[in-house]
Amino acid sequence: TTMYKILFLAAAAVAAPAADQAPSPYGPPQKKPYNPVVYNEKEEILPPRPFEYKYGVSDEYSQNNFDKVESQDDLGRVTGSYKVNLPDGRVQIVNYVSDENGYRADVNYEGEPAYPPPPPGGYGPYQGPGAYPGPKPGGYNRRKRSLGHCIGC
Repeated sequence: TTMYKILFLAAAAVAAPAADQAPSPYGPPQKKPYNPVVYNEKEEILPPRPFEYKYGVSDEYSQNNFDKVESQDDLGRVTGSYKVNLPDGRVQIVNYVSDENGYRADVNYEGEPAYPPPPPGGYGPYQGPGAYPGPKPGGYNRRKRSLGHCIGC
């Protein structure tokens, strides 16, 4: 048992802080100056690069039918067009130009709009489950007022 006491005292002496080490201060950490690194990159102006692309979809099952064509010349002038089937049955065709004069679009429609027939009973407020019933007859003001004389109002 004396051996264990000596080992315990030796371990405690090794674990104790040395006299030359100051205890760590309590409180918030010391403030360091904030010196952010500013990244200053010059924007490289590249000349326009000509391109041309086309894509389209024609799916009879979903009735999706649209396409787009766009091209750019070596001066940066962009021209293009696209077609979209609208929900009302028409086809919207947009031809556009984007150049030094800005963006200009010519929008045209093909076909006549067609709308589904109104539902049975017509349109109106929702009457189904969870529908708001509206205000109670007479309103929500519980305080009754007498006609003519108003005492304390």
